[in-house]
Amino acid sequence: MKISHNNPIYKSLTVFLCFLMVFTVATPVFGASKDYESSWAKETIESALSSGIASGYPDGTFKPSNPVTRAEFLSLVNNVFGFTTSASTNYTDVSPTDWYAPAIGKAFAADYISGYPDGSMKPDAHISRQEVASILSRLKSLSATSDTPDFTDGSSIPAWSKQAIISVDEAKIMVGYPNGSFKPLAQTTRAEALVAITRAFNYNVVSEPIPVSSVGVTQDTMTLIVGGSTGTIALEITPNNATNQDVEWTSSDTSVATLENGIVTPIAEGTALIVVTSDEDQTKTATVTVTVEKSTEPTQPAETLIEPVDLGMAGDFVILSKTGISSVPNSVITGDIGVSPIADTAITGFSLTLDATNQFSVSDQVTGRVYAATYTSPTPSNLTTAISDMETAYTDAAGRAVNFTELHSGDLSGKTLVPGVYKWGTGVLMNSDVTLNGGPNDVWIFQIGEGITQANGTRITLTGGAKAENIFWQVAESVSIGTGSHFEGIVLSKTNITMGTNASINGRLLAQTAVTLDASSVVAP
Repeated sequence: MKISHNNPIYKSLTVFLCFLMVFTVATPVFGASKDYESSWAKETIESALSSGIASGYPDGTFKPSNPVTRAEFLSLVNNVFGFTTSASTNYTDVSPTDWYAPAIGKAFAADYISGYPDGSMKPDAHISRQEVASILSRLKSLSATSDTPDFTDGSSIPAWSKQAIISVDEAKIMVGYPNGSFKPLAQTTRAEALVAITRAFNYNVVSEPIPVSSVGVTQDTMTLIVGGSTGTIALEITPNNATNQDVEWTSSDTSVATLENGIVTPIAEGTALIVVTSDEDQTKTATVTVTVEKSTEPTQPAETLIEPVDLGMAGDFVILSKTGISSVPNSVITGDIGVSPIADTAITGFSLTLDATNQFSVSDQVTGRVYAATYTSPTPSNLTTAISDMETAYTDAAGRAVNFTELHSGDLSGKTLVPGVYKWGTGVLMNSDVTLNGGPNDVWIFQIGEGITQANGTRITLTGGAKAENIFWQVAESVSIGTGSHFEGIVLSKTNITMGTNASINGRLLAQTAVTLDASSVVAP
């Protein structure tokens, strides 16, 4: 069989942060201080600083939450993408002596900016999220596949930026906030700018060629078989009224592929035309358009040897809090609950009855005991140890080696997740049911840089024998489990945990601030 195509094989892109090493920023845009330690974008910031792509304010700060100006944004884009060719501009508010004039000239030459209708560039104005979306969409030649933004504030997105916002969302270059909004008019922060440009640069990173094990051609159909099962190649065959076929393949991060000499090679956006001729009948040919749909589902690491997080004495509690536990009766709790260093007065809505030993209380809502730091010894000491163990467990979970990074950009709706360690710099959304599939000894650890938002009426389901006691959610911000929803696993929250009306969990709620229940069900795994 002879196989040829009429498109060039595109040069592979290198990994983003390695590529950054050859560039330096000529303007004081980003700082090098440790004031980003608690930022959701900490890893991206550290990588950019260590590679030299980011330099800073005179006082050495980074200020990740501060807004970025249009000139600063263009300067960083130019350096990340390596734009060096400049062009003359005649913007009314840009003088050749301004520090940002060269950056604007390069952006103009690269054809990703055009300025405002009045002839200005507004270099010192803070750049909005919709302006960033427009620039990055134009820079990557993105096209939206939908006309309707999938955001709660979609109706407020202006017509001029709507397609750009949809396209960067579909490409996962920019995503919405945990509450489902995009906030098109909001000022872009320094952290958001750095992460968005990083994702844009990484978009369509190509991988090594993938050998084809079999190609078959008939008058009407073509079959392409490639080892593995983590992606789909859609084959469009003409002429002869051929039908499309979906074939499994093994690449992990591409959007378009070509076929040549029995090799599938990912390329940049475009159309790959392949002419296939059958050895059995030279009159049988097919012109094939090969496109690759990027796989979004993870595959289990080849060697999954993940130890569960050791909860220590925190594992003696189904709910443990440092600032309080409240219930709108009647919640149903199976297991012990406790608060420390706060007093028992921080446990509200439970109608507590103090035991004769003064070491614990009981409640009709709790099948177990209720402990507080103000009770008689050894309760205060035990609670101090449990709180310390809870904080240690949080740190342990946050430091585990990662298998999957920024999967689905944090939107787990409808997804099935295999065992492993997952990491997101942003929050996690569950707008529909989520499945965790694995055996009884498998472990899941989720490192979440912001919060968890689980929609009303949704469920986390365990399959294959998976156990809630082996699932750990390490969350830097608030956890919100929606009305009537069901959650599985151990929640290690840096802040508060809230369960909506009639929500349930098979697991533990271990919070470094408060736990709020509303006729909720909490059962120790």
